[in-house]
Amino acid sequence: MTYRYVLNYTTLMKTKSSNPHSELFPNDKNSFSLESKLLLHKDHEEFLTPKRVQLLENITVYGSISQAAKTSDITYKTAWAWIEKMNALAPKPLVQKISGGKGGGGTIVTAYAKELVRLYEEVEALHKKHLDTLERAFGHLEDEENKNLGFSRLNAKVAKISKHDRRVSVELRLECGSMITAEAPWAFIEVNSIQLESPVSILIEAESVSVSKSFEKEISSRNKLMTKVKEILIHGQDVLLTLSLKDGSTLMSQITYASYEEMKIKEDDVLLAVFKAYSITLLKREE
Repeated sequence: MTYRYVLNYTTLMKTKSSNPHSELFPNDKNSFSLESKLLLHKDHEEFLTPKRVQLLENITVYGSISQAAKTSDITYKTAWAWIEKMNALAPKPLVQKISGGKGGGGTIVTAYAKELVRLYEEVEALHKKHLDTLERAFGHLEDEENKNLGFSRLNAKVAKISKHDRRVSVELRLECGSMITAEAPWAFIEVNSIQLESPVSILIEAESVSVSKSFEKEISSRNKLMTKVKEILIHGQDVLLTLSLKDGSTLMSQITYASYEEMKIKEDDVLLAVFKAYSITLLKREE
């Protein structure tokens, strides 16, 4: 007879906070936490779980199912149900009762169960190490929650539409006369009946707009606008710039304080604002 065990796990990505009242303080600094539960299945049924392993270890310690259940924070009935299920699925019993004698009776965890638990804990340690590695992949996002999400809203008219499969490149003429390009799903064009000279609004996140004092043609971004610094707001390690366009409309740019100092930006400086076509969100506008 072949006994087949299958390891499975569920994973949850959430944010964690050191502040127990973080719901009341939405600006409290959070960090990302990747949580996962390691499960061992036998014949497509749940066999070993962290809670069941804890129960087995507590039976080893106390020699009593009732005391082990209490320490594991489960009911005696649940403990027995788990034990009966594990014993039924395993080729050998995991938990056995022994009769009284000189040393007294009680409940023991078998050698087979101890070997299973040892292997489970080894795999769990490897799983935890792998999970920590995966969690670090989200590390660069940890400080994003505290940043102020600013948008610029500009008006434009459609100058050209170029379809590429299910997406389009849309050339736009801003009210200041400058030309920029946006990317959007083709469905947006169809649903909103967008055509040449259609009025649209565009939204651009401040974080998506970088600035430069260099006006070289080598800057690769498709969207480059000449601007003048109208206002500077410093928020810790972030700096929010309000940039004026030729017609008096404004564009927001959020940069790091280090970049702000390096470029020695001050009011009335002329800056080249640069942003990608995919950073633009198109909205239909009624004139």
